[in-house]
Amino acid sequence: MEAYQYSAKYYDRLLAPFIQPIRRRVLLLVKKYRYKVILDVCCGTGDQLKLLKKHGLDAEGIDLSDAMLHVAQKGDAGINCFHQDATQMRYEDEKFDLVMTTFALHEKDHTSAHKIVEEMLRVTQEGKDILIVDYELSEKTSFLSKNLIYFIEWLAGKEHYRNFRSYIKKGGLPELLADTPLKETERHYFGQHGIVLLLLRKEKR
Repeated sequence: MEAYQYSAKYYDRLLAPFIQPIRRRVLLLVKKYRYKVILDVCCGTGDQLKLLKKHGLDAEGIDLSDAMLHVAQKGDAGINCFHQDATQMRYEDEKFDLVMTTFALHEKDHTSAHKIVEEMLRVTQEGKDILIVDYELSEKTSFLSKNLIYFIEWLAGKEHYRNFRSYIKKGGLPELLADTPLKETERHYFGQHGIVLLLLRKEKR
């Protein structure tokens, strides 16, 4: 059974209070750096794409969840979302000047998360950017935020929670991004230091 079969229709309503500040920050960064060819990897309900579209910015997204894509295609926003496996994207090398993903890597098994990062690198133009939003738990993370994150991930189901715990145990984004030709451009924190947004520039290997 698909993981989001029942939760997709409620996803945005449940998480909007936490995610909207992040969505707005992404919008500001897209405007600031004037990206033209944008891909949202594991785009889910297309909420970020719809916000970009509302502000006259075109982008496309991919996701493997039919339930999420069904929600993404609702309404009159007219966003482009396609059924694709993020570990094996059907795009040529260096197609996009911004490739982003939000809250996707922590929920994948370790091998899949690494493959997604590799594919994001492959389809990003040299000298252009990758944007990643995900959890970063540290001594700076508030007690309330850390416990809320663990609770939300537990609610998401056994496999999801197991992958999340593995992601945290293995070191989160720093481990996934080690040995990649990515140089940090900007960093922003949300959720009382429980969530990080990284803007990374793809350099020559």
